[in-house]
Amino acid sequence: MNNVCIVGGLRSFIGVEKGMYKYLTAEEIGADVLSALLEKYNIEINDINGILVGNSVGGCGNPARLLTLEAGLPIGIPALTVDTQCGSGLEAMAIAAAKIEAGLGDLFVAGGAESCSTKPVRTRNENHPDYVQDGNNIYNVAKFVPGTPDELTMFRGAERVAEKWNMDKDELDAWALRSHKLAVEAREEGVLADIIIAPDMRNRGANVNADETIRPKISDRLLKRLQPLVPGGKFVTAGNACLTQDGAAFVILCSKKYAKEHKLNIEAELVDVMSVGVDPNCSPASTVPVVEKLLERNNLKVQDISAWEFNEAFAVIDVLATKELGIPKERYNIFGGAIAYGHPYGASGGIITLHLLKALNKLEKINGNSYGVCSIAAAGGIGTALLLRKV
Repeated sequence: MNNVCIVGGLRSFIGVEKGMYKYLTAEEIGADVLSALLEKYNIEINDINGILVGNSVGGCGNPARLLTLEAGLPIGIPALTVDTQCGSGLEAMAIAAAKIEAGLGDLFVAGGAESCSTKPVRTRNENHPDYVQDGNNIYNVAKFVPGTPDELTMFRGAERVAEKWNMDKDELDAWALRSHKLAVEAREEGVLADIIIAPDMRNRGANVNADETIRPKISDRLLKRLQPLVPGGKFVTAGNACLTQDGAAFVILCSKKYAKEHKLNIEAELVDVMSVGVDPNCSPASTVPVVEKLLERNNLKVQDISAWEFNEAFAVIDVLATKELGIPKERYNIFGGAIAYGHPYGASGGIITLHLLKALNKLEKINGNSYGVCSIAAAGGIGTALLLRKV
């Protein structure tokens, strides 16, 4: 891609499921972020060619459209919901970028919004082949692998990856400690303050002034006491895996021509996007080949990238990033990751993109360039990665 720019973006504070946003819908949280974003960058609303929203556990019915209307945008602006589970936000940005490249529009807003707190209760239809006679047919986790449904499929996948790559639980817990430590430091320094807003609580919840799951007092001793999430497992616990969250994040994308004509300050160019599939039973592993292929296609090496942001759904991803890919720790998730902040599925692509832009501001250029990479390993074994160049 040589024509796609990122103007900037915003995210909400991130809340834990049934926490501070427990009475707010994804559409409401997202609408507040969208409205604040357009006001901050003084965007001409009628120029917007579309709103693309990642959402994984909503009630269907195109929540992107409802979110757009909730934000008070003109009814003539179309909206599209994207669901590739954890990778939905990055994929929404990829679709927006592709539309710009194809000449189908000059200005889009893309990202995602999620509310695990208000997601609908899902149950299998009696005609479905997975329906259980005289049993419980309510389920929380979608079916990602053919065969018998398994609520623990994501945790089992992380366990398999940890075992296959000979990981050590103490090492995984150390990554979790690092994540919280860096997130606490980032919060105390106010590094991310100008990209975060507090949604209007509409008199439905507590005051919001911080990401809810960052733990300043977490300790190695506590992490060692936590039991494995998979029966018979030995690696993945609630301490080295992310929690389920609520939140929203969006970025503004436009063509270079539009940016020049409207005198918009550009934060970065979106250089390329890559997606790959791997064994869905080992979904975290997708983060390796997708980054390798992204770099290969752009004639880049790991050492050419100034900053990296991976969606830290599991600490096993940190080990894959630093050991398998060889990413330097000092350039990787420098403000902490999703183990501290959380992972509001559809919104995570927008969140890590915004954190990446901040990291590129802090870290020095390499060979005269400031390249950054975002990566998400999604449920079902789909890896998505995005390459940015800081302007």
